[in-house]
Amino acid sequence: MNTLIADDDDITRLLLSSALTKLGHDVHEATNGREALAAWQGGEFPLIISDWMMPDLDGLEFCRRIRAESREDFTYIILLTSRSGKTDYLEAMGAGADDFVTKPFEREEFAARVRVAERILGLHETLRAANSDLERRVKERTAELASALRAKSEFLSRASHELRTPMNHILGFAQVLAMDPLGPEQADSVDQILTSGGHLLTLIDRILAVSAAEPEELSFLETQHLQERGSRAAE
Repeated sequence: MNTLIADDDDITRLLLSSALTKLGHDVHEATNGREALAAWQGGEFPLIISDWMMPDLDGLEFCRRIRAESREDFTYIILLTSRSGKTDYLEAMGAGADDFVTKPFEREEFAARVRVAERILGLHETLRAANSDLERRVKERTAELASALRAKSEFLSRASHELRTPMNHILGFAQVLAMDPLGPEQADSVDQILTSGGHLLTLIDRILAVSAAEPEELSFLETQHLQERGSRAAE
């Protein structure tokens, strides 16, 4: 894991670097907060060990600058200080620090804090990977849905033509027949063709309208159903 140390004291940086190297970390050192901020902005350092009191840019402001920037990767910050007490602890947490270690630190305690940081960073990375996978799947399903909707639109367009055109031809021929002198039985048959064809054409239009409509647009079906029930009751 790439780890950034920010401390103006040479001995402290040496001790921190030695402890972190033994834990398997690749260590980058900075002697003040501004130098550390530039290093963090130009690289990937999931873990930062920073002193509180540093020249040019102190640890609290360093934390605030990091938290103010928008990055997908999460940075875990352990703040080192000779201060102690609840007020200082809350101030460090408020500035964006994730943990607080009092100097001089014990190697075993420091190693335990670093392992906690590693676990938390691992959980963040797992969550980020899961979110990325979820976003990828959503994009794939959205593309599939868009393709399906295009196919549906093309089918409905063809279906409208294929269903309506023959029925219009049938009704047109029946209307032509009705213009000629017909016997009673012939006239009755033509009338049945026109009536049934008209009903069938209306049914085709309704089926196509339902197929093309979104779910929230189907309320008209209930209205039509009530109207039809009222008409049958009146008959």
